[in-house]
Order: sequence, then C-alpha cells, then structure tokens
Amino acid sequence: MKAGARRIWSRYRLWSVGYKMFALYFVSMTLSAALIGYFSYRKSTDIIGMKVGQLALETVRQADERIGSILADYQNRSQLLLGFRALQKGFLDDFQDNYDRIRTKMEINNFISTTLNAENDLANLYLFGEKANSYRYGEAENFVVLPAAGPDITGADWYREIEAADGRVVWLGMRPPITYGSPSYGLVSYKAEEPAPKAGAGGSSVVFAFGRAIKDIYGTNETIGVALFEMKPYPIRDILKQINFDSSGFTFMVDERSRIVGTPGDERPAGLETFSADALKGERGMTRTRIAGRDTVLVYDSMRVDGWKLIGMAPADHFVRDSLEIRGFTVALAIGLMFVAVGLAFVAAREMSKPVYRLMKAMRTAREGDFRVRIDEKRRDEFGILYDSFNLMVSRLKSLIDELYVQRLLQTELKLKMMASQINAHFLYNTLDSIHWISRMYKADEISTMIFGLSNYLRISLSGGKQEVAVREAVRLIDHYLDIQRIRYQDRFVVRIACDEELRDYVVLKPVFQPLVENAIYHGLEKKKGRGRLDIRWKKEGDRLVYEVIDDGAGIPPGRLAEIRRTLESPELIGDGESCFALKNIHSQLKLAYGDGCGPWIESEPGRGTRVRLSVPLAKCQK
Repeated sequence: MKAGARRIWSRYRLWSVGYKMFALYFVSMTLSAALIGYFSYRKSTDIIGMKVGQLALETVRQADERIGSILADYQNRSQLLLGFRALQKGFLDDFQDNYDRIRTKMEINNFISTTLNAENDLANLYLFGEKANSYRYGEAENFVVLPAAGPDITGADWYREIEAADGRVVWLGMRPPITYGSPSYGLVSYKAEEPAPKAGAGGSSVVFAFGRAIKDIYGTNETIGVALFEMKPYPIRDILKQINFDSSGFTFMVDERSRIVGTPGDERPAGLETFSADALKGERGMTRTRIAGRDTVLVYDSMRVDGWKLIGMAPADHFVRDSLEIRGFTVALAIGLMFVAVGLAFVAAREMSKPVYRLMKAMRTAREGDFRVRIDEKRRDEFGILYDSFNLMVSRLKSLIDELYVQRLLQTELKLKMMASQINAHFLYNTLDSIHWISRMYKADEISTMIFGLSNYLRISLSGGKQEVAVREAVRLIDHYLDIQRIRYQDRFVVRIACDEELRDYVVLKPVFQPLVENAIYHGLEKKKGRGRLDIRWKKEGDRLVYEVIDDGAGIPPGRLAEIRRTLESPELIGDGESCFALKNIHSQLKLAYGDGCGPWIESEPGRGTRVRLSVPLAKCQK
C-alpha cells in the first residue's frame, strides 16, 4: 500500500476526528430516529386509544339512555298499581259476596293483561298481599289467586328491601325467576348469587326483576302488599349485545354493591366473579385494569338507578388495534433512516476530516521550520477562515523572525547611540551650568536665573530616560519651568502651587503636567488684559491623585471646547492645532499607562478662565 493511501486510512482509526465524527453522526441520527419513531408511535397510540375510548364511551352512554328509557317505562307502568282500587280490595279481602270476588279477580286480570302487559314484555307479576289474598300473572298459568304471603316470602331479603323502600321502586336486576316448589304457596324465593338456571318451568331462564310496596291509600296508608315484576330480559339484553366492541368485548350492569345485575347472555367472561366497581371513579369515564390476567379497558357510565353503572369491557389491544399498522410503518421507517444515517455520517465525517487533515499537514510543515508553506484552497466556510488565519499567522511569524534577526544585528549600534545621547545630555548640562556662572560673574541676574531654571528643567525632564518620577520631582519640574516664564512675563500673572505632603512619595508620569501649565499660560493668561492668576494643585481623593490647573484667563469658546472634547474621545492620535495635539498626547499616554477614565477633563467659560483636571491611580515609589 502506498504511503499516501496509508495516511488516508490512518484518519479513520479510533482516535481520528473522522472516526469520531462518523460515530457521533451515526449514533445521534440513529438515536434521534429511534426516539422520534418511539414517541410518535406512543403518541399516535395514545391518540387512537383516546379516540376509540371516546367513541366507546359515547356508545355506552347512548345505550345507557336507551336502557334508562325502558326502566322509566317500567316505573311508570308500576305506578298504575298504587292506586288500583280492585287490587286494594283483593289484598284486604274487602268483598261483598262471592260474585264481587270473581268480578274483582277478572278486573285485576284485565288490568294487568291490557295495561301493564300491553307491550307483551311481562314474564311474571307477583302481587303478594299480606292480609288476605295474593295474585300471580304469568305467561304459562295466566292469572292465579294465591293465599296471603307467608314468612318464607315476607322474610326474604328482597321482600324486606322492597317493603323498606316505602313505595319507591327497588330494582333487582337480572336473575332467575321465582319457581314453584313451596308446599304452602308453591313459591320459592331466589338469591342474587345463584347461577341462572336453564329455561324450564317458568319460561325464561333469566328475568329482569323490580318491585315496589303497595299501600292502603284508601284507608290507613299502611303497607298491605308488595308487587314483584319479572320482565322479559330481551329488550335490555338486545341493547347490551349491541355494545360488543367488534365481538371482542362484554357489556354488563352492576349495582351499588358491585353485583352484576345485567348481562347480554347467560355466559360470563372469566374473572367477573371477583369484579369490584370501587375502582370506577366519577359518574362516567374509562380506566384500565387486569381481569383474569389480561390487560382490560373498562368504559362505564352511571345509570338512572342510584349506584348502578353500565360497563363496557374489552381487551386493551382492541383500542389500539389500528396503531399496529403505524408500529410496523414506524419500525420500517426507523430501519430506513438508520441506513440513511450511516451514509450521511460517512459523508459528513469524510467532508470534515479532509480539511482538518490539510490543515494538520500544513501545520506540520510549519513546525519543521518551513514558514513559506501556504494553504491555497479557497473555502467560504469556517475552514476557509482557518486557512486564511493560518496563512496570515505563518506570514507574520516569518516577518517577526526576520525583524528579530535584524534587531539583533543592530543591537550593538543602538547601545552605542544611547551612550552618545547620554554623553550629549551631560555636555548640555555642563555647558548651561558654565553659562549660568559666567552670567552671575557679569551680574546678568535674569539671564542667570533663566539659564539655571532651564538647566534644572532639562535635568529633571530627561532624568535618565525614565518615564515616571515622584510627585515631588514633578512639582520641581513645574517650578523650574515657571521660573523661566516669570522672567518672560514679569508680573502678568500670579502662580500658586499646592501639593498634599502625603503625595510626594507617589510616582506619576513625567511628561503630562508641564504641557497643561503651558496651555494655561499661552492660551489663557497671555490673552487676558491685566494681571492674571494661575493655580496648580496636587491633591489626594480616596485612592487617586488629582492634578488641577486653573487659570482666570480668556477661556475657550463653547464651539472650540466641544471640538476639543470630541478630539480627546476620538481614536486618532493627532488633533486639530497645537493645543489639541498636546492634550491628545497627554490623553493617549494616560490611557496606555492607567486605562480608560484617566484623561484630561476641561471646563471653561469665555472671559472667566479654564479648569483642567486629571485623575490617576496612586502608585508608591519603589525604595
């Protein structure tokens, strides 16, 4: 394998950027596709389940309304018995003669057959009288007169429950009908937990039963009997059968004690023997539970009978059956996206590693000392910026190396020039000192004073090339400068210099004070008519040194003052005019030495003078 090919393959090793980019893109895109598919499937499943559940709940609610209409009709028909006079006579045996007894029996029979059983949905009707007579109407035996109800009937739980309702309807639900067998009355009471018998001597295997107490409304208003209706279950069962959830569910009714009081048929699914309605919260809704080890959804609605609920039961997968197709599509889409992710990850890793490798190769060449290397590829992305920056960096490094080489060659010459400059400065001090003493010999005091002041000024001003001096030296520098100006201007102005004693050992920039005093004299006091005043102060304010130059000269016009302030705030070095140049120079030196906020601040009013203020941080002299 060639060396170039080996280098290319080396980029895809575990530690290479290309491999890492491939792994990152592949994992991120695959994980994103998987998460999007999973959550979209879950969301669609929830939405489908919710929609199907809402539809199922609406179906149950409509069925509840239909069953409620049937129960309301049952209740209205039973209401007719309460004031039926012939039944009251039969219960109390209030007959004038045997003919009256027979006629009353026929009247009761006709009333039941034509009014109460007009819909032909009555399986049996038991009218249990507690005083004298009882009656039974049924499909098989028609109308039969029986003795008064005995303890085996009046002592039954359902009988006492009906009697305790004080005339209100008591719904007993679907259960086996009462059958013949009692020695005394030919009747046997039934219990709710008994399984439904096969069809036989009573007609139907199951009836829908309810009852209500009959009172003596024409006499003492006491309970004189109980009416027990056994209706054919088919109208209610037909409604329950219609809620079958595509033949995969089961619908039933429960009472307030979780007893099943209505089913679409005699067969019941496994697990309902221990069913409890306590988990059904609210009047209507949908919930999930496990019945007979299977995840099951219950859709329920409260019925008109207090405490009763109509419940639709179906396997949970019935509600999300349509989402299985979505799951298959999601899995196929995720697999397809995974292959796309592999391709995109490979392309992205290759496109990312190529420019990185090109940059690494150029950097390796520069590291070996060849600063003539350049990356000629033009790109408009971030790598293009990196390439341009690399080319500029290498070019500058080459220039700096060349400059450093030249500086080392000229270092000896620079040292010689500095030594010559110091010799020239000493020669100037000595010459001025000689002129000073000759002037004193010839008693030229003014020339002597000016020469002496200039000599001292130059000595302090040069100060071995140092940029910083102690405050006391800066005060002496200003004092020597003013010695020269006093001789020139005679008595044109009065100078007052003040300096806090605690500031004298702090260091300050040397060249920033004298130009401010010079500006105050040339541009302020020189233009004033009459004698002027110049105040120079060094004072301490907190941890800062404040330097002020105040004159009562001609002042600065507002337009010119605004122009000077703009010049000081601008980034240019040179301003307009000599004064702006000096102020801009001071401002630049202070900014470089102390940072922003230390430049000169000028206040001036034409005809009343000018005030210039500097504020710099305090710095102690090094001992």
